[in-house]
Amino acid sequence: MEAHTQSVTAAIQSSDYARLSIIFTLQWQSLGQGEQRALASHFIKTAISSPTFFPAAFASPQIMEVIHTTLNHLPPSVENAADNILRQKIFDYKVNEEEDYSTAARILSGLKMEENEESMYYMPPIERCDVFVKVAECYLEEDLTVEAEGAVSKAGTIIEASGIMSSMTSNNSDNENEEVVKDERTITIILRYKSTHARVLDANRKFLQAAVKYHDLS
Repeated sequence: MEAHTQSVTAAIQSSDYARLSIIFTLQWQSLGQGEQRALASHFIKTAISSPTFFPAAFASPQIMEVIHTTLNHLPPSVENAADNILRQKIFDYKVNEEEDYSTAARILSGLKMEENEESMYYMPPIERCDVFVKVAECYLEEDLTVEAEGAVSKAGTIIEASGIMSSMTSNNSDNENEEVVKDERTITIILRYKSTHARVLDANRKFLQAAVKYHDLS
């Protein structure tokens, strides 16, 4: 196993895409499940920590296949949540460089988002909401309204459960959610959620409900 990890490290340092492809296809088949998880985790941690490997590697079909393999064979957690960092990087690349919105949405949908503040995958409610709004926005770019509706519904559930929306309109300085919502970023995310929700309703020909949402935004 050590030989495999050393080979992966060397291939990342030299951006040897062909070597990485061989490791995660031909050699991959000879490994046990535990070894596959360990090697997948090692690849992601090492690639993320490299100052030169990404984003150039995203343009390689070979590396994208390697990434697909590793993201699907990970242990329950990866050190420093490196798998989440990788998904964020892929999302940015797919949106900004390739304008491949549906793939970007699927990648971001795979983020691990925990409510337990002690977890390395912890995300506060407004950040989880932002993720689902981004996913919905991407699906709408490609007119995938069913998928967009599912994502925006998840964002709405988070907002309702966390009390963010009611906190924004509260004048009570003692409100327990005050510190969470009184900032520009939170307001921006909520406005994007409302806009995306209205667009989903519009796309589904629910014009009256959409009009109410648009009026609310105005």
